[in-house]
Amino acid sequence: MRREPIIKSRELIARPLIKALLPIAERRGISAHQLLKGTHVFDAELKLSAGRSNEQDLARIVAAAEQLIGDAQLWPLVVQSLHQQRLCPAFDCIRYATTFNAALLASLRYQTLLHPFILVRPKRLQQRLHIDWLPVSGLPDKHNKTFRDACDKLMLALVIHAARVCQVNLSDWRIGVHDPKSLPVNWHTWINTIDSRPIPCLSFPLHQLPMQNPTASANDLQQAHSFAKLQCETLDAQAPLTEALSWMLKKAKQGDESSLEELSSALNMSASTCKRLLASQGMNFKRLADYARLKYFLYHSEAKPHTQAELAAKLGYSHPNNLRRARRRWLASF
Repeated sequence: MRREPIIKSRELIARPLIKALLPIAERRGISAHQLLKGTHVFDAELKLSAGRSNEQDLARIVAAAEQLIGDAQLWPLVVQSLHQQRLCPAFDCIRYATTFNAALLASLRYQTLLHPFILVRPKRLQQRLHIDWLPVSGLPDKHNKTFRDACDKLMLALVIHAARVCQVNLSDWRIGVHDPKSLPVNWHTWINTIDSRPIPCLSFPLHQLPMQNPTASANDLQQAHSFAKLQCETLDAQAPLTEALSWMLKKAKQGDESSLEELSSALNMSASTCKRLLASQGMNFKRLADYARLKYFLYHSEAKPHTQAELAAKLGYSHPNNLRRARRRWLASF
């Protein structure tokens, strides 16, 4: 039997997000026409089951919802709707996971089915788990900022929802996002430390990972995993941009210089194809390299006190002044 064409991951993300988002938007006076206009998903007679989407479509819808609705509680409500209506098998893997740790692993494993941003593999540091994420959209700058703020809230809404299901105490959490004032008021009540950070990050104590989920269901979890795996099998083994980011982070960690030619070779594609791939996500090679180095700069500087000379050596710079100039460029980019 002839296999069906590969389904684009953003379609799998967009459908449950749109189904959860539209009713909430309509209750706030924002029509489907306003949210979806200008995208391939929009149709005079909207048929969500057949909705098509590309990278820019999904980003444009998320940014439009953030801008038009203007409600800090929007994305927590979307996550709650995904939970109640069981719209996404990958989300059900989080919902029915046995522990908080298992829920986080599911969110990392099925991230291409869950959200429109890259979840960077977590790191353990000083008895805490640190999670970074990178919003990618391909939108113009003014829309990209709105999309970025929406991704911060959506990411935190997903993790906070999973934590509260497992009865995790949020008071010891630390959050760094682009715009802390945009977050829901109740999050500021639950979480003691919410700061501004060029690369958004969440950290919490490692002892919270084994917290049990009282609503866990082995049968429902097995069924959700089966459907989520089936969806993943229709996708490429690894999203190219995620693979590119992993390669760049590895080079930055080693303090090595890298080039577009080396990256394209690692991804088994031509340099021109690699440039188009990055451009479709609102990225370029220089910006991706800056992100990787800024991430490790923040990691080392937050881990323990370092002199400028020590940080420069760890990041592969011959002189602290070179690091200072690079840091100004990174911070301007992010």
